[in-house]
Amino acid sequence: MFLLDNNAQLTGKEIEGIRIYTPYNFPQGAVDYIYVFMYEYETVRQELLDLGTDCECIVCFSGLDLELQEYENVFNIDAADRLQLRIKTDYLIGRIRQLEEEYQYFEQNYIYEAADMFKHKKISLPKVCSVETTCKKIISDKCSMSRYGDGEFEIIFGHAKDIYQGNDEALAKRLREILLSDLDNHIIALADDYGAMQGIRRKNRNTIRRYMTEEKREKHYALLNMDKEYYNAYISRPYVIYPHNEIERAKERFDNLKRIWASCDILLVEGESTRMGVGNDLFANAESIQRIIAPNENAYKIYDEIYHAALQYGKDKLILIALGPTATVLAYDLAKEGYWALDIGHLDLEYEWFLKGKGYSYVPDKYNNEMLGDTTVIDIRDEDYEKSIVCFLE
Repeated sequence: MFLLDNNAQLTGKEIEGIRIYTPYNFPQGAVDYIYVFMYEYETVRQELLDLGTDCECIVCFSGLDLELQEYENVFNIDAADRLQLRIKTDYLIGRIRQLEEEYQYFEQNYIYEAADMFKHKKISLPKVCSVETTCKKIISDKCSMSRYGDGEFEIIFGHAKDIYQGNDEALAKRLREILLSDLDNHIIALADDYGAMQGIRRKNRNTIRRYMTEEKREKHYALLNMDKEYYNAYISRPYVIYPHNEIERAKERFDNLKRIWASCDILLVEGESTRMGVGNDLFANAESIQRIIAPNENAYKIYDEIYHAALQYGKDKLILIALGPTATVLAYDLAKEGYWALDIGHLDLEYEWFLKGKGYSYVPDKYNNEMLGDTTVIDIRDEDYEKSIVCFLE
């Protein structure tokens, strides 16, 4: 018997003498059954299936079709029945607390959402144009773009999300500088989190409300030029922040984005396990693809090497960058040298999720810094991917 947990930091530890593995490294050959003790179990079940686990081995303890009598040689049936009830009760109590919290944040943020919808002049809001306008601007002017989301702002505030980029004062200083810059061939895009958030799915709106407290809003506003029109950072989020059943609208957003690199020679600057375009047709209409590979995490530590490699290999190419906050700085510095560079963030993962059509989901062979456990990836062998790498930086 052993336990599975997506938190890699627990790997190898024990609870009451029972060893903990991750779903990536447990001894599958020694397994008869894997019991999933979660009320909302489908995501975990799908991850196990994606990792090659036999579906007959996965027993979802809260599944409506589970017949406990079939496992009387494993469970004490009466105790298992009580545990099922406890799991459901704990889940419902947690949901009630979550809904109460969501309502609290909704009340707190609603004055800004209403001000955006009704254009109330007494409420100050940053000016952020639409995703469609942002895409048209990039295509028509071939301008570079740096994006700012909560990750970039938190580095400026000294509260970095350590999973992919730790606090770095030099990086924070550059992010503050670029936020107020004004180059003719470069645009700054903000996550449009300040007003009505129209069109965004409810769960994402609630997450934004939880983040955008009065204190946080005040700190953002202190960094922004409130008279400036910013572009929309959600250009790199064509699918998952919107209602997941709006497939045709998501397809239209991706098709518009694909027009940016149609028939272009492109240079991808990405993390070691990001693998943009591998296994999908996101960049199928590009003329050619080359790659610079940098570290998945704390890439800014070797910023000079990344920058000089991009200068060397990116001449006369469209440079697409997926490298966390480092991409924000790199797109700006390359624009200053006359290059065309776009910070595109999680766009490839968004495309993978869109193709599956299930919202957020596990992608075994691609690094994802936003979901616990998805920073561990399965190795792959892809000849075209290997051939496209022109520079590998560590």
